[in-house]
Amino acid sequence: ASSYKLDVATDSTFGAFVSGYNNLDVGNVTSNPVSGLTAGTRYFYRVRAANIGGSGPNSNTIAVLTLPAAPAANAASNFSQTSFRANWSAVTSAGAYLLDVATDNGFTSFVSGYNGLEVGTTFSDVTGLAAGSTYYYRVRAVNSSGTSGNSNTITTVTVPPAPVALAGDSVASTGFRARWNTSTGAVSY
Repeated sequence: ASSYKLDVATDSTFGAFVSGYNNLDVGNVTSNPVSGLTAGTRYFYRVRAANIGGSGPNSNTIAVLTLPAAPAANAASNFSQTSFRANWSAVTSAGAYLLDVATDNGFTSFVSGYNGLEVGTTFSDVTGLAAGSTYYYRVRAVNSSGTSGNSNTITTVTVPPAPVALAGDSVASTGFRARWNTSTGAVSY
């Protein structure tokens, strides 16, 4: 062989070639990068050896599933003092998702059990958290070929704990001053 001809298609019968990959002469090499594809999509390829006498028969067909796209993380929901629900959008070809939850946006301090937690749906309830605290989460999609890049990062805060009411003071005949201790994470009372 003095060169090879490469076909790449979106179907195993090669009725729908990927643009630029129909009988592509790749030269006298035994591999060639294929680019410009769609994430999470199955492709098929085959090759033929060629020389001055012409092209030989097609090789066997190989199927390749591209890595999934990174999911889009969405705002958290179902808040409580010690939990929230992390949400994200579905990704084509994803069989599972990996969820990270951390106490810092650099993801160096993971919440126990939430460093690449495998989840089969597009949400996960994150539990065992501290009330009134800030958390960060991100996800990755997984298919049989591997794992996507990270999603965007969502910042969320758990519900603050109940404040402790203190005895009123400045008592007058027409009023008094109500008092309480601060509550972690509270922005108003």
